[in-house]
Amino acid sequence: MQRFQGELSRYRLSIDDGTVTSDTLYDGIIELPRINYKECNTNEHRYVYGVGINRDAPEEFLDRLVKVDINGSTKTWHEPSTHPGEPVFVSAPDATREDQGVILSVVLDSVDDRSFLLVLDAESFKERARATVEHPIPNGFHGQFYSEH
Repeated sequence: MQRFQGELSRYRLSIDDGTVTSDTLYDGIIELPRINYKECNTNEHRYVYGVGINRDAPEEFLDRLVKVDINGSTKTWHEPSTHPGEPVFVSAPDATREDQGVILSVVLDSVDDRSFLLVLDAESFKERARATVEHPIPNGFHGQFYSEH
């Protein structure tokens, strides 16, 4: 089985001399990275959310959600035999901080052969809620959240 090898790096291009520099922001494997696009798209941001995998389990598929603080810390959500899809950040209505809101992810439970919508607090990365369906939902990506207003 092919292993995922995605890494989280920031590239900087110098307008003055054309040089390119890069920094690795997370030492683990991460795919489908997302930020608070509403507030941070094309601007500096501190937090990145993604789907990760345990480096020591090459037979595993994406099995965790990861919050990376580019200042150096990481938070993880993981349950055995589950496979989360791309995280979607939804800002709190009156947010004053970049990570104030929730993370939504459709998660496949491979033991019970069904899926659930997971709601994590984006700041603490603790579970707030889940809504289970009685069947598996195929993994998709590039999900979006649109407010009614």
